[in-house]
Amino acid sequence: MTQTSVNATNSSIDQIAFGGGTIAGPGRGVSEDTAKDVISAAYDHGVRFFDTASMYAGGKSEELLGEVLSPMRSSITLLTKGGVSYPDLTNLLVSTRDSSYDALRRSLEGSLGRLRTDAVDVFLLHQFDHSRTPEEAMENLQHLVDDGLTRHVGFCNFGANAFRRAMATGIPTFVEYSFSLLDRRYANELQQAADAGCRRLSYGTFVHGLLAEQMTADTEFPSTDWRNRSRTLGNAVNSGNVFYAGDAFAENVRVADELREIASRLGVSLAVFVLALIRTDPLSDLTLIGCRTVAELEENLSALRLDLDEQTRAQAGQILDSVKRPTQNTLDNDAP
Repeated sequence: MTQTSVNATNSSIDQIAFGGGTIAGPGRGVSEDTAKDVISAAYDHGVRFFDTASMYAGGKSEELLGEVLSPMRSSITLLTKGGVSYPDLTNLLVSTRDSSYDALRRSLEGSLGRLRTDAVDVFLLHQFDHSRTPEEAMENLQHLVDDGLTRHVGFCNFGANAFRRAMATGIPTFVEYSFSLLDRRYANELQQAADAGCRRLSYGTFVHGLLAEQMTADTEFPSTDWRNRSRTLGNAVNSGNVFYAGDAFAENVRVADELREIASRLGVSLAVFVLALIRTDPLSDLTLIGCRTVAELEENLSALRLDLDEQTRAQAGQILDSVKRPTQNTLDNDAP
């Protein structure tokens, strides 16, 4: 397999990675043909970093990316994830995790088949596995590098203690965390990852629609939508639930509306304005965007052409400072 560079360049497009979690699966409303068109359009517009996972629609996301991108394999960076599965995709609080070498190798080999490649550029442990120490998990990932199945390894969504112990092994070169204008829970980890020379990917830019869709404080979600669970069950500390639960939801909708007013004055959508603000944040190297149509993709990429002056950034900052933004890593995955 031709080796693919994962080094950043000075091009603004290299601040963007294509997120494969929205192009397949129940409730996404995306046909296979549309999904393939979106992937092709992303490549045609210069996107070269593609992020997916074995659990996205049971591997369908990987299959679609593999079908479209295999002819361009030498010119792209492929990242996939493993080690976790969700029995019920409407409830992201319940998962099955296994970071044993055998489980990770099986997962990665399955991904390679679906992605139509001999090796990926980056393989991440999707969630922390309580049955093993961070050191054991990182060693098992290193074995996959030694096996020639991936060039780089790392992890997503580790709690503060597990993060420190995993980083101390010197094995991870990539990390991925939720990070947005509203979500600063993992800022410390993202800064420490940079200090250690890791590349950082951020997901959840739009906070699961809060900073992109038109919502009100009374918005209701379908019973199959995990956001409905957050609205009805109250506060939760992980996933995006904390932003939809209790009184926080109405406050976050207010913030979105005020940011939308600025975006309207600039002649752009809220999503484009939010992307323009976050893509240059020093706590993230690559911002994931998930798109369900070519038009949505092209709109999001237009944020790369939007230059914001200091006054506009300051106005947005004042709005964001008016709401209580969570800043503590509350992931419940203390290492054994």
